[in-house]
Amino acid sequence: MKIIDNFLPNYQFTQIKSFLLSDNFPWSYGNGILGDDVPPGFFQFYRRFFDDGRLAKDDEVPLLEPCIRGLVGEIEPSVLHSIFGSGYGKILSIKANLNPKTVFHRQLGYHTDFKDPSPRFKTSVYYINTNNGWTELKTGEKVKSVENRMIIFDSDIEHQGVTCTDQNRRVIVNFNYESN
Repeated sequence: MKIIDNFLPNYQFTQIKSFLLSDNFPWSYGNGILGDDVPPGFFQFYRRFFDDGRLAKDDEVPLLEPCIRGLVGEIEPSVLHSIFGSGYGKILSIKANLNPKTVFHRQLGYHTDFKDPSPRFKTSVYYINTNNGWTELKTGEKVKSVENRMIIFDSDIEHQGVTCTDQNRRVIVNFNYESN
């Protein structure tokens, strides 16, 4: 696992944070959370930007381009010309998650983002706001939610989010892509 603090320059991060934390941002409601160990009644809000090789919303993805540029050393060199031009690898999905504040920390269930993950794929979690929630890998590592932090790990490693109790929401952006 790799942890990169201050992943983007502050002006780029501030644009992304303002966009995702806006009162007008169009979140979708997800009844349940990915993972087998999640008790009934857990939910989250999400927004798919890129899924299964397709853009979900053309006008929103360019805002995340600085993150993709920052991950370019990690991404396999097959190019997505139609989205960003040259220099980007095979992106599988980009999705934002919002977990509402809970009274107690709640583990959201270990999972991988794909049914048949491969070590050649990477998962990256980009933290939008600082809070007392975290990401936990089944290998034992715990990563605190600190804004503008990016973590990168093999997609075959099971992981889970843990809710926050000190802020109204915990917001992350999840990237899955083929690595070099």
